[in-house]
Formats: sequence, structure tokens, C-alpha cells
Amino acid sequence: MSAVPLKNFEPGSPEWMTRMTASKVAAVLGLSPWESRFSLWQRMAGYVPPQEATDATRRGHYLEDAVATWWADQHPCILLPGGAWQHPDRSWQAASPDRLIVDTDNPTSSGIADALLEVKTTAVDDEWGAAGTDEIPPYYRAQVVWQLDTLGLQTAYVAVLLPRLEFREYVIQYKADEAAYIRGEAKAFLDSLPGGPDEQRPDLDGHAATYVAVRALNPDIEQIDVDLPHPLAREYCEAVKGLRAAQNRHDLARVEIADFMGTARRALWDGRSIATRRASRSGDPYVQAAARLPEFEDVTA
Repeated sequence: MSAVPLKNFEPGSPEWMTRMTASKVAAVLGLSPWESRFSLWQRMAGYVPPQEATDATRRGHYLEDAVATWWADQHPCILLPGGAWQHPDRSWQAASPDRLIVDTDNPTSSGIADALLEVKTTAVDDEWGAAGTDEIPPYYRAQVVWQLDTLGLQTAYVAVLLPRLEFREYVIQYKADEAAYIRGEAKAFLDSLPGGPDEQRPDLDGHAATYVAVRALNPDIEQIDVDLPHPLAREYCEAVKGLRAAQNRHDLARVEIADFMGTARRALWDGRSIATRRASRSGDPYVQAAARLPEFEDVTA
């Protein structure tokens, strides 16, 4: 492992603000469910505050040790704290893996790290492939590839606790071309920040995090009116009307799916998951659409 250790490297710190980390690259690539390019740019520029902890992040923190222990029980190894690291030649490239792995069966082991371990928990398993493969959600893959590239390692293991308390292991191998692409996108993003050589605010998008960031940029309400340009006013009105119509269509389809499923757990089409019935706190199951739905353009009834 060739990386350089970092001290006092915490999310939201000045050091964190100036570096690209594994937790940010998915947003840079437009893959993150939790952060958009726009919101990340505003956060790293210091215009909006760091994201607050959520139930999901707190859950992952509490369960991390348990999932890591499960993984270690399956392998002859020593797990070390992940720490914080920067690339030896690119000080702007940093990573904080969950654990470092020392392979006790490898006589040529460096004794520092032979691989890394990332620990995840999830309430939805649609984007996770068969155990032992590298089929993990793309936003996690980008994170892991970034960590490998930063630390100079070839192999990463991902241990995940899935719904119904199922443990699985996945294996990601370093690919130089994939890492180079992510690195290029990350450097271009950093260069676009205020004071950078290519300073430019990202375009707005429909990500929920972008809306949160725009709201945070304008926290006050002044007693003034603004006149909207015609294209923006028309787009908004038509979008709201379309959303209402789509919501009505969705609500009816969901009722019909729930009625058709009866007591079944999953609804499939051509072997692919469409929806799942999940338990609710009230006791009555609800229908949740699969994360990735099939296309029907070329399908006849």
C-alpha cells in the first residue's frame, strides 16, 4: 500500500472540503441517491452546511462492527482500522475505508494492508447481485474503486447486511481504466469549485438533494414578488399537472398490483422483479416498486 496517512480528517473539516473523497465521487458521477453534483458543489464551496445524519447513516454506524466481525469470521485475516489516507502523488485524492485487511495466509503480506473492506447495510436488495460477484450498486462501486486507486490496492471486499438479516460478500478488483475515468471526473469537479481554474457552478437538476441545497441557499422570505419568464412558468405548471396525473395513474396501478399479488411477497414479470410487498409499522403490508424496472417498449401484450 502506497498511500500517505492523514490526521484529523473528518467530514466537514477544512481538509475534507479541499479533497475529493470516496463518499463524494458517486455524486460527481451523478450516481448518488443522497447527493447531487449541484449539492456537493455548494457544500464543498462552503455555501451550504454538511449533511446531517439520517436514520440510515446512524444504522450503518451502529451495525458496522457487527458486519465486519461476521466477514472476519469467514476469512483468515486481521482487520485493522481503516483510517484516512491520501494518494502519494495527488494530495487532493483521499479515502477513508472502513477496514484494512491483512492476509495472515499470505507469506508475502506487507503487514499493513493487502486489501480493504467496506461494510454496508441496506433496506433494499434489488441492486445487489449474487454473493461472491462484483454486482453491487454503481454508487458503491465508484466509492470502492476510488478507495483502491487512492490506497494502491488491487482487491476490495464488500460485506453487506441485507433485508431479512442476510449477510453477503462481494469482491471488487481494481481496473485501471475505470479508476482513471473516475479520477478525471473528480479532478474536473474540483477545478470547477470557487477559486479553481475552471470555476463553474453545476447545472440544476431534479435530484432531491439539489432542491434541499437551493432551499438552504435562500433561507429568508422577503415580502417581494418576482415575475417568472414565460418558459419557466409554463414548464412548472405543466410539470405539476403532469405529476398529478402520473400520481393518479400510479395510485391506481399500485392498488391493482396489491390486489393481484394477494399474500405474495414479490411480483415478477418475465423473471424480473416489479414490486415487493413489505411489512409496515401499522401491520398492513405495502407495495414498493423495484429499484430497476424493465422496459416495455418492444413488448406486446
